[in-house]
Amino acid sequence: MALEGQDPSQGPAELHGVALLRVDGHRYEGAQLVLEHLAETADTVTCRWRVGQTALRLETVWQGDAATGVVSRRDAVTNSGAAPVVLTRCLARVALPQGRYECYTQGSSWCRENQGAWQPLHAGLRLNHLSGRTTEGGTPYLALRGVGDGHGIAFHILPKGNWTIRVAPVACFANLAYAVVELGLADENLNRAIQPGETFALPELLFQAVPHGEPELAAPALHRYLLSHHFRAAKPAAPVVYNTWFDQFEILDVPRLRAQLAVAKEVGCEVFVVDAGWYGAGDGDWGAQTGDWREKTTTAFCGRMREFADEVRAAGLGFGLWMEPERFGSLAPVRAAHPEWFIPVGNQARIDLTQPAAWQWLRNEIGRLVDTYRLAWMKIDFNFKLDIDDAGAELADYMAAWYRMLDAVRAAYPGTFFEGCASGAMRGDLELMSHVDGHFLSDTVNPTDMLRISQGAWLRLPPGRIGRWTVIRSLQQAVPQYGRALSDSPAIIIVPGGGVWYPVMESVWLDYALLAAMPGMLGLSGDLLGLTAEQRARVAQGVAFYKEWRQFIVGAAGHLLTPPLAIDRREGWLGFQLQRPGSDTSLVFIYRLGASGAMPRMRLNGLQPEARYSIMAGFEATGQAPVACDGATLLRDGLQGLIPGEGAWIVRAQ
Repeated sequence: MALEGQDPSQGPAELHGVALLRVDGHRYEGAQLVLEHLAETADTVTCRWRVGQTALRLETVWQGDAATGVVSRRDAVTNSGAAPVVLTRCLARVALPQGRYECYTQGSSWCRENQGAWQPLHAGLRLNHLSGRTTEGGTPYLALRGVGDGHGIAFHILPKGNWTIRVAPVACFANLAYAVVELGLADENLNRAIQPGETFALPELLFQAVPHGEPELAAPALHRYLLSHHFRAAKPAAPVVYNTWFDQFEILDVPRLRAQLAVAKEVGCEVFVVDAGWYGAGDGDWGAQTGDWREKTTTAFCGRMREFADEVRAAGLGFGLWMEPERFGSLAPVRAAHPEWFIPVGNQARIDLTQPAAWQWLRNEIGRLVDTYRLAWMKIDFNFKLDIDDAGAELADYMAAWYRMLDAVRAAYPGTFFEGCASGAMRGDLELMSHVDGHFLSDTVNPTDMLRISQGAWLRLPPGRIGRWTVIRSLQQAVPQYGRALSDSPAIIIVPGGGVWYPVMESVWLDYALLAAMPGMLGLSGDLLGLTAEQRARVAQGVAFYKEWRQFIVGAAGHLLTPPLAIDRREGWLGFQLQRPGSDTSLVFIYRLGASGAMPRMRLNGLQPEARYSIMAGFEATGQAPVACDGATLLRDGLQGLIPGEGAWIVRAQ
């Protein structure tokens, strides 16, 4: 990415040093960070730096992974003195040689997560997000590439609190500039006192090469790295859930739920999850009663949800429940009982988890729900933003306490699946994902939206840990097909146009709705009860296929066979290839969006050129006899000419 002979170490002072700190009102960088200790092993380098003449020490631990090329950096500051020091900035710094650069960043908002685009680096760039919602506004990801030279580098932050990424051109000459990236814990409101003897950990950073400057080509190496370093202790797979939300949202009609339960069992669901609408023993709307985790007494289950949970278990399914532990409405009784535990956020409040008594109360409340209803699944949501952290830690201390709680309940209840959600994926970051068993992709459950959002998500996250739903409703034979009587017309499947049913709905093929949710953790919602017998049978076939492959999917690295495009691109072809490390098998999903033409070339990856492979249909609409092909052809041409089109395809070495 650089002109020959250009070296950041010879450039301006803004390029020097591994970090930029501000301590007790003074700025430290470059030569002001004095190396005191260096230790090396085969794959790790540990450095300890004295910060100027202060008692603060910065330790940086670099660890490389030879198998994937991903490099991890973990920083921490320690106060070795006798008096507190105040940290107002501590950003890791990376300087790239002179050149012309482009930046790839992702905008992210409700139902429009992970939307990426390139822009030239000409005036500097700052990435951040809404406080406490680590992937709303932007995602903790940046890719840089040299214009025209085919090389790139990607930066990932695993947030501990709020985060920031800044990239700027420095010492521009003849349209060339050094690119300086500073990233880590946000510093807009950082004012963190480090007590004597205290060590304050900063977010982990990941660095990886971007082959040919194309971010999607870096995704498989990242997935392999994450699976071996961050998700080794994760659950081996997720059960298939039915969630009540897209049936009638917060309206929970018990006779109707019983009927939905029967169909959920018929199609192969393993857990039945009751979403929001069950809680709040007082009067008021559901937002005001959030934090009151007693059952409603006059609606929903009328205080008898344990009986319904027993019915679910008697049907052979696990019982699950929705909860939003961090948000407390004005009518939550605990706010009146312990006002000292709460920090107002508009007309809501968050609990101060840095207080041991508050932390223990919430830990006990989560445990009480798991124990009372014998939960097989808990959906943990987060539907508001956190205000400025008056403690001066940019929510780092709060989030450390929250992660500790998630780890504690997962350890205490290993048989319960804890699903992360934050208005969909407004906290869809790598650090949070490592503290739950799976995380929701997005609140939009439109199949095409999910596919486009998944493309961007795969640049940052392992595909098999992302949950998504097939949400369907049948109109039966409500609309005649042209040239056919109503009684002879096919039953119509509709899906939401986004995060709710109205004002837009869309008619899709049932197979498309099922396939769009399969390259991850499959769940179902909507109205299963209203499906025709034929439609139910097809859903059951899709669920059975997914169960056969779910352990493969959860441990697989993903290749994007088509580059990420914006959510508004509703036509074209899209492909994913899932490969489990060490396996000679791939699972390939091909999608045709809208009225697209012939299937384009989508080259497969990771095959042996001289080997012979069998290609067979997994779950698709047309049927296809197995065909054989050599690896060299699949690497060059993909499945073009070998399969009729969309579907799930199994590519296995003979």
